[in-house]
Amino acid sequence: MVEVEDLTVEAAWKVGNLGDFAERVERAARTVDALVGEREAAAVIYEAALMKSGRRQPEVRELVDRFRERFEDEEEDLTIPRMSGIMGVESDEWFFGDDSLRLLAGMLLGQFQHRVAQYSYLSERDVLRRWADAYDTRLFIRRRIYDTEPVVGVVAGFDLALLQNLRVLCGGNTLVPTAGVARTLSNLGFSGEDDAYETLARAEGLALHLELPAPMVGAMLEDLYGEDFTDFSEPPEKAAQKENPDDMEVDEQE
Repeated sequence: MVEVEDLTVEAAWKVGNLGDFAERVERAARTVDALVGEREAAAVIYEAALMKSGRRQPEVRELVDRFRERFEDEEEDLTIPRMSGIMGVESDEWFFGDDSLRLLAGMLLGQFQHRVAQYSYLSERDVLRRWADAYDTRLFIRRRIYDTEPVVGVVAGFDLALLQNLRVLCGGNTLVPTAGVARTLSNLGFSGEDDAYETLARAEGLALHLELPAPMVGAMLEDLYGEDFTDFSEPPEKAAQKENPDDMEVDEQE
Protein backbone atom coordinates (compact mmCIF):
# COMPACT_ATOMS: atom_id res chain seq x y z
CA MET A 1 0.00 0.00 0.00
CA VAL A 2 2.86 2.39 0.82
CA GLU A 3 4.39 1.83 -2.63
CA VAL A 4 1.07 2.52 -4.37
CA GLU A 5 0.63 5.68 -2.29
CA ASP A 6 4.12 6.86 -3.24
CA LEU A 7 3.45 6.20 -6.92
CA THR A 8 0.19 8.15 -6.70
CA VAL A 9 1.94 11.09 -5.06
CA GLU A 10 4.60 11.08 -7.77
CA ALA A 11 2.02 10.80 -10.54
CA ALA A 12 0.04 13.71 -9.08
CA TRP A 13 3.21 15.79 -9.00
CA LYS A 14 3.97 14.96 -12.65
CA VAL A 15 0.50 15.89 -13.84
CA GLY A 16 0.21 18.93 -11.62
CA ASN A 17 3.53 20.28 -12.91
CA LEU A 18 2.73 20.06 -16.59
CA GLY A 19 3.43 23.42 -18.17
CA ASP A 20 -0.12 23.69 -19.46
CA PHE A 21 -1.82 22.10 -16.46
CA ALA A 22 -4.33 24.95 -15.97
CA GLU A 23 -5.37 24.83 -19.62
CA ARG A 24 -5.78 21.06 -19.41
CA VAL A 25 -8.00 21.41 -16.35
CA GLU A 26 -10.21 23.93 -18.16
CA ARG A 27 -10.45 21.71 -21.22
CA ALA A 28 -11.32 18.67 -19.11
CA ALA A 29 -14.01 20.67 -17.29
CA ARG A 30 -15.61 21.62 -20.60
CA THR A 31 -15.47 18.00 -21.76
CA VAL A 32 -17.21 16.76 -18.63
CA ASP A 33 -19.80 19.56 -18.69
CA ALA A 34 -20.69 18.68 -22.28
CA LEU A 35 -20.87 14.98 -21.44
CA VAL A 36 -23.00 15.24 -18.31
CA GLY A 37 -25.14 18.32 -18.89
CA GLU A 38 -28.57 18.73 -17.31
CA ARG A 39 -30.63 16.29 -19.32
CA GLU A 40 -33.57 14.21 -18.13
CA ALA A 41 -32.72 11.08 -16.13
CA ALA A 42 -34.50 8.96 -18.76
CA ALA A 43 -32.28 10.38 -21.52
CA VAL A 44 -29.18 9.61 -19.45
CA ILE A 45 -30.24 5.98 -19.01
CA TYR A 46 -31.15 5.69 -22.69
CA GLU A 47 -27.74 7.00 -23.75
CA ALA A 48 -25.95 4.61 -21.40
CA ALA A 49 -27.85 1.68 -22.91
CA LEU A 50 -27.04 2.73 -26.48
CA MET A 51 -23.31 2.76 -25.64
CA LYS A 52 -23.58 -1.03 -25.60
CA SER A 53 -23.71 -0.73 -29.42
CA GLY A 54 -19.99 0.06 -29.46
CA ARG A 55 -20.59 3.31 -31.33
CA ARG A 56 -18.80 6.51 -30.40
CA GLN A 57 -20.39 8.80 -27.85
CA PRO A 58 -21.13 11.67 -30.28
CA GLU A 59 -23.08 9.34 -32.57
CA VAL A 60 -25.02 7.94 -29.61
CA ARG A 61 -25.69 11.42 -28.25
CA GLU A 62 -27.02 12.53 -31.64
CA LEU A 63 -29.61 9.74 -31.65
CA VAL A 64 -30.63 10.52 -28.06
CA ASP A 65 -31.07 14.20 -28.91
CA ARG A 66 -33.21 13.33 -31.93
CA PHE A 67 -35.37 11.12 -29.70
CA ARG A 68 -35.81 13.95 -27.20
CA GLU A 69 -36.76 16.41 -29.94
CA ARG A 70 -39.20 13.94 -31.51
CA PHE A 71 -41.07 13.24 -28.28
CA GLU A 72 -40.74 16.60 -26.55
CA ASP A 73 -44.03 17.66 -25.00
CA GLU A 74 -44.62 20.95 -23.18
CA GLU A 75 -47.36 19.37 -21.09
CA GLU A 76 -45.64 16.11 -20.22
CA ASP A 77 -42.03 15.68 -19.11
CA LEU A 78 -39.87 12.93 -20.51
CA THR A 79 -39.88 10.89 -17.31
CA ILE A 80 -38.60 7.35 -16.92
CA PRO A 81 -42.14 5.82 -17.09
CA ARG A 82 -43.02 7.90 -20.17
CA MET A 83 -39.83 6.94 -21.99
CA SER A 84 -40.44 3.28 -21.16
CA GLY A 85 -43.90 3.55 -22.69
CA ILE A 86 -42.63 5.22 -25.85
CA MET A 87 -39.88 2.65 -26.35
CA GLY A 88 -42.40 -0.16 -26.03
CA VAL A 89 -44.23 0.91 -29.20
CA GLU A 90 -41.59 2.66 -31.32
CA SER A 91 -39.47 0.98 -33.99
CA ASP A 92 -35.86 -0.18 -33.72
CA GLU A 93 -34.68 2.96 -35.52
CA TRP A 94 -34.15 4.43 -32.06
CA PHE A 95 -31.76 1.56 -31.23
CA PHE A 96 -29.57 1.49 -34.33
CA GLY A 97 -31.79 -1.32 -35.62
CA ASP A 98 -30.80 -3.61 -32.74
CA ASP A 99 -33.72 -4.98 -30.71
CA SER A 100 -31.34 -6.21 -27.98
CA LEU A 101 -30.55 -2.56 -27.21
CA ARG A 102 -34.26 -1.89 -26.79
CA LEU A 103 -34.46 -4.72 -24.25
CA LEU A 104 -31.37 -3.46 -22.41
CA ALA A 105 -32.73 0.11 -22.26
CA GLY A 106 -36.06 -1.20 -21.01
CA MET A 107 -34.42 -3.19 -18.22
CA LEU A 108 -32.30 -0.23 -17.13
CA LEU A 109 -35.27 2.12 -17.12
CA GLY A 110 -37.26 -0.42 -15.11
CA GLN A 111 -34.53 -0.80 -12.52
CA PHE A 112 -34.32 2.94 -11.98
CA GLN A 113 -38.08 3.31 -11.97
CA HIS A 114 -38.13 1.02 -8.93
CA ARG A 115 -35.31 3.04 -7.39
CA VAL A 116 -37.13 6.34 -7.94
CA ALA A 117 -40.25 4.90 -6.31
CA GLN A 118 -38.23 4.36 -3.13
CA TYR A 119 -37.31 8.06 -2.97
CA SER A 120 -40.49 9.88 -3.93
CA TYR A 121 -39.20 13.11 -2.35
CA LEU A 122 -36.30 13.32 -4.84
CA SER A 123 -36.25 14.13 -8.54
CA GLU A 124 -35.34 11.33 -10.94
CA ARG A 125 -32.02 13.02 -11.72
CA ASP A 126 -31.17 13.32 -8.01
CA VAL A 127 -31.90 9.62 -7.55
CA LEU A 128 -29.47 8.78 -10.35
CA ARG A 129 -26.80 11.05 -8.91
CA ARG A 130 -27.18 9.54 -5.45
CA TRP A 131 -26.97 6.04 -6.88
CA ALA A 132 -23.82 6.91 -8.83
CA ASP A 133 -21.97 8.12 -5.74
CA ALA A 134 -23.56 5.82 -3.14
CA TYR A 135 -21.27 3.96 -0.77
CA ASP A 136 -22.93 0.67 -1.68
CA THR A 137 -22.41 1.24 -5.40
CA ARG A 138 -18.72 1.98 -4.87
CA LEU A 139 -18.35 -0.99 -2.53
CA PHE A 140 -19.72 -3.50 -5.05
CA ILE A 141 -17.22 -2.22 -7.62
CA ARG A 142 -14.28 -2.08 -5.20
CA ARG A 143 -14.96 -5.72 -4.26
CA ARG A 144 -15.10 -6.64 -7.97
CA ILE A 145 -18.65 -7.93 -7.74
CA TYR A 146 -20.40 -5.12 -9.63
CA ASP A 147 -22.63 -7.71 -11.33
CA THR A 148 -24.40 -8.30 -8.01
CA GLU A 149 -25.09 -4.59 -7.46
CA PRO A 150 -28.90 -4.55 -7.07
CA VAL A 151 -29.80 -1.64 -9.35
CA VAL A 152 -27.73 -1.82 -12.55
CA GLY A 153 -25.29 -4.64 -11.89
CA VAL A 154 -27.99 -7.28 -12.21
CA VAL A 155 -28.86 -6.19 -15.78
CA ALA A 156 -27.35 -8.85 -18.04
CA GLY A 157 -24.86 -7.60 -20.61
CA PHE A 158 -24.12 -4.33 -18.85
CA ASP A 159 -20.42 -4.64 -18.11
CA LEU A 160 -18.13 -2.61 -15.85
CA ALA A 161 -17.17 -0.05 -18.51
CA LEU A 162 -20.82 0.60 -19.36
CA LEU A 163 -21.73 0.87 -15.69
CA GLN A 164 -18.92 3.36 -15.09
CA ASN A 165 -20.00 5.40 -18.09
CA LEU A 166 -23.52 5.51 -16.67
CA ARG A 167 -22.18 6.67 -13.30
CA VAL A 168 -20.31 9.50 -15.01
CA LEU A 169 -23.38 10.49 -17.06
CA CYS A 170 -25.40 10.54 -13.83
CA GLY A 171 -22.95 13.07 -12.37
CA GLY A 172 -20.98 10.61 -10.24
CA ASN A 173 -17.47 11.38 -9.06
CA THR A 174 -15.82 8.56 -10.96
CA LEU A 175 -14.47 7.72 -14.43
CA VAL A 176 -14.39 5.01 -17.07
CA PRO A 177 -11.28 2.76 -16.82
CA THR A 178 -10.45 2.80 -20.53
CA ALA A 179 -7.32 1.51 -22.24
CA GLY A 180 -6.26 5.13 -22.75
CA VAL A 181 -6.48 5.89 -19.04
CA ALA A 182 -4.53 2.72 -18.25
CA ARG A 183 -1.78 3.60 -20.74
CA THR A 184 -1.33 7.12 -19.37
CA LEU A 185 -1.14 5.76 -15.82
CA SER A 186 1.58 3.39 -17.02
CA ASN A 187 3.45 6.35 -18.56
CA LEU A 188 3.15 8.08 -15.17
CA GLY A 189 5.02 5.23 -13.46
CA PHE A 190 2.39 2.69 -12.43
CA SER A 191 3.34 -0.88 -13.26
CA GLY A 192 2.13 -4.42 -12.70
CA GLU A 193 -1.54 -5.33 -12.74
CA ASP A 194 -3.54 -3.00 -14.94
CA ASP A 195 -6.97 -4.58 -15.18
CA ALA A 196 -10.03 -2.33 -15.23
CA TYR A 197 -10.54 -2.36 -11.46
CA GLU A 198 -6.90 -1.50 -10.79
CA THR A 199 -7.00 1.24 -13.41
CA LEU A 200 -10.12 2.70 -11.80
CA ALA A 201 -8.60 2.64 -8.30
CA ARG A 202 -5.37 4.26 -9.47
CA ALA A 203 -7.11 7.00 -11.45
CA GLU A 204 -9.53 7.83 -8.63
CA GLY A 205 -6.60 7.95 -6.22
CA LEU A 206 -4.80 10.33 -8.56
CA ALA A 207 -7.90 12.54 -8.65
CA LEU A 208 -7.91 12.71 -4.85
CA HIS A 209 -4.27 13.84 -4.76
CA LEU A 210 -4.86 16.40 -7.51
CA GLU A 211 -7.98 17.59 -5.64
CA LEU A 212 -9.99 17.42 -8.85
CA PRO A 213 -13.23 15.61 -9.71
CA ALA A 214 -12.51 12.12 -11.01
CA PRO A 215 -14.34 12.65 -14.36
CA MET A 216 -12.07 15.62 -15.11
CA VAL A 217 -8.95 13.59 -14.33
CA GLY A 218 -10.26 10.82 -16.56
CA ALA A 219 -10.69 13.33 -19.39
CA MET A 220 -7.16 14.67 -18.83
CA LEU A 221 -5.66 11.17 -18.90
CA GLU A 222 -7.54 10.41 -22.12
CA ASP A 223 -6.24 13.62 -23.70
CA LEU A 224 -2.66 12.76 -22.72
CA TYR A 225 -3.12 9.32 -24.25
CA GLY A 226 -4.52 10.82 -27.45
CA GLU A 227 -1.47 13.08 -27.69
CA ASP A 228 0.85 10.13 -27.00
CA PHE A 229 2.36 12.32 -24.29
CA THR A 230 5.14 10.66 -22.28
CA ASP A 231 7.51 13.54 -21.47
CA PHE A 232 6.63 13.92 -17.79
CA SER A 233 9.08 15.66 -15.47
CA GLU A 234 10.34 13.74 -12.47
CA PRO A 235 9.82 15.04 -8.91
CA PRO A 236 12.98 16.82 -7.69
CA GLU A 237 13.93 14.09 -5.19
CA LYS A 238 13.59 11.30 -7.75
CA ALA A 239 15.41 13.28 -10.43
CA ALA A 240 18.30 13.80 -8.02
CA GLN A 241 18.40 10.10 -7.23
CA LYS A 242 18.64 9.25 -10.94
CA GLU A 243 21.42 11.79 -11.48
CA ASN A 244 23.47 10.61 -8.47
CA PRO A 245 22.93 6.85 -8.06
CA ASP A 246 26.38 6.47 -6.45
CA ASP A 247 25.37 8.82 -3.63
CA MET A 248 22.42 6.57 -2.91
CA GLU A 249 24.67 3.52 -2.67
CA VAL A 250 26.93 5.33 -0.18
CA ASP A 251 23.93 6.34 1.93
CA GLU A 252 22.64 2.77 1.95
CA GLN A 253 26.05 1.40 3.04
CA GLU A 254 26.25 3.91 5.86
